[in-house]
Amino acid sequence: MRLPNWYRVEENGLWYYRAWNLHTSRLVSHGFSTRIGGVSHEPYNTLNLGLTVDDDPEAVLANRRAFAGVLGLNPEKIVVPNQIHSNIVKVVTETDAGAGALDHSSAIADADALITNVPDLPLALHFADCVCIFLLDPENRAIGVVHAGWRGTAANIVTEAVKAMEYEYGTQAGDIQAAISPSIGRNCFVVGKDVAEEIFKAFPHDDRILSQSSTDKWFVDLKNANFILLRRSGVPAANIAISQECTSCNSEDFYSYRRDGKTGRMGGWMSLLG
Repeated sequence: MRLPNWYRVEENGLWYYRAWNLHTSRLVSHGFSTRIGGVSHEPYNTLNLGLTVDDDPEAVLANRRAFAGVLGLNPEKIVVPNQIHSNIVKVVTETDAGAGALDHSSAIADADALITNVPDLPLALHFADCVCIFLLDPENRAIGVVHAGWRGTAANIVTEAVKAMEYEYGTQAGDIQAAISPSIGRNCFVVGKDVAEEIFKAFPHDDRILSQSSTDKWFVDLKNANFILLRRSGVPAANIAISQECTSCNSEDFYSYRRDGKTGRMGGWMSLLG
């Protein structure tokens, strides 16, 4: 039997997805949450983890405690950035513990990727169609979590995260274990000319990433784009787990900004084990 790259875990009434390669490393606790198992009301029902949407903050904090509980993490120590669809990477240290955990005003300043080598310091980014990329350097015991929408993908944010890990921790790209989360799939991510032009600049003449759907619309494959960026950075293909789940198609499991507009946020959380 072929084991899946990603698989769904159901625990204490809460559903989340886990990447097999990261789980079997036994070096990290990680998960990509779903919308199932929390206390938020419509349209955020039920496991919204984002404090930047118009949900009841107490419900969000209860959801964060629940998700942290199944991952074995301390919800008051999670480190959350203010995500701005950039290619900015921030290094996280012990002094950042709890930034953005209870109040988004205390979040790490504008960034879309966090890296650390500190055990028991959870990195927590949030998503509603964009790609979450988990990075693990098992040799130097360092991790990264990346938020890659179309802007961040076009600006090579995952490449910048790999470079930052190389600089800060001596990471060798060939050692990295990476996992690309559930996100909007190619057939659901249709964009106009302005976005297509920016994607074309980053991936010229590459129909694996960009293909025309009509006279003035194009399909974009964000998962494959980030896979290609990881490969360009030197991460072996065999080390990259790609989820086949589409957040727009699977309304039972996932929030989707493209599908629903006003909606909640999934969490891509990871921590080095102590």
